[in-house]
Amino acid sequence: MKLRTRLALLSGAVILLSVLACDACLFRASRRALLDAAAARAYQESQELFMAYGRYGEGLDEDVSPYQALYFLKSRHDDLTILQKDGRTIYNQTIADPEEWTDSGEYYHALYMSRHFIGGRRVLAFSYDRFGFRLIHLCDITDAYLDSYRLAGKGLLLSLGISAVAILALWAILRHSLRPLQALSEGAQAMAAGAYGQRVPEDRKDEIGELGRDFNKMAGAVESHIREVEESEEKKTLFMGSLTHELKTPLAAISGYAQTLRLVKLSDEDKDTALHYIYEESKRLDRLSKKMLRLMELDREGSLGHEPVALKTLCQAAASTCAPAAQAKEAVLEVGPCEGCWTGDIDLLTEAVVNLVDNAIKASSPGQMVRLYTEDGALVVEDEGQGIPEDELSKLTEPFYMVDKSRSRKSGGSGMGLALTATILRRHGLALHFESHVGAGTKVSVFTI
Repeated sequence: MKLRTRLALLSGAVILLSVLACDACLFRASRRALLDAAAARAYQESQELFMAYGRYGEGLDEDVSPYQALYFLKSRHDDLTILQKDGRTIYNQTIADPEEWTDSGEYYHALYMSRHFIGGRRVLAFSYDRFGFRLIHLCDITDAYLDSYRLAGKGLLLSLGISAVAILALWAILRHSLRPLQALSEGAQAMAAGAYGQRVPEDRKDEIGELGRDFNKMAGAVESHIREVEESEEKKTLFMGSLTHELKTPLAAISGYAQTLRLVKLSDEDKDTALHYIYEESKRLDRLSKKMLRLMELDREGSLGHEPVALKTLCQAAASTCAPAAQAKEAVLEVGPCEGCWTGDIDLLTEAVVNLVDNAIKASSPGQMVRLYTEDGALVVEDEGQGIPEDELSKLTEPFYMVDKSRSRKSGGSGMGLALTATILRRHGLALHFESHVGAGTKVSVFTI
């Protein structure tokens, strides 16, 4: 059962019960009014009869005899009056037997009144004692009871009709008011089916409109999260594909040389060449695995150190570490003014700067200069090497990406250095910016986000 139908039925039941309660109160009030009016009319009739009897008895010179009392009653043609003398009934044209009545009446104004059910009719009996006789006048008030029941029936039918109309109107109002909930339900079903861009109307200014706005915020968050998850999964897939590709070549070479050493008789010179190649490829695989582990550790690491690190200290440490590589490449490594301070893990930051300087040295030719300095609050590593094409600058921090794969492999590169550097810097609230022109060198700036 739908919510609007359930609410309409529950509200209709409450309305019906309320109306019936009001009908019951009105029925009791109207019934009492009708019965009181009927009793007043009966009292008036009986009062007129008894007053006429009193005037008749006072007009006689002697006590009223039974025959005179009977004469008075018959002369009025009143067949609803009973005459008693000393507790005996001497005149009764009705089917009532007063001698069987119990004394259960009450005084209504000045007359004694009792209620009886005679022959299927509701009757009031008024008693009057005078001149040694008791006159009992019967008044039929059945019509008053029937009128109250008819009035109650009409009120009940009217209440049922009003309740039915109210329930239908309430159902229509609820249907219109809860229509946005149907849109929410359809939106949720669409999102469950994969339509994460689904949105619902939010133009209402009530609680349902607020619910729609909250739903759209949730849908936007879910869509953003799903997009991030998909991008992450895509990156992981590319990462694993690149990793497989990077591992396949050295492993195939190592396996081939090892098989040759086992099965083929080689000269000492050829053996040395094979062993040297196996050794170099093994070292490259070792460096690759360490960098991969380093990336995984950085992704899992909860918090980093927050000690102040002077940029001058970083530049000097990077220059000292990269000096042998620059000397071997016959490049000139120059450290300029390095002012400022970062906050973080000094070892990780040193590793990031070393990677940038090492890449600059690898891209340089003999005699070219690599500069390390600060500019406008950013740490700059600048070289005069062969440069990078503009369309490849945005891919430099992707794992395993290498601009010149043949040159990178000859120099022992794996395409993981800049990816690792970018991760370290991002964890410290820093970012990389590349400026390069082919044949004119590259300028890498590290700045605070």
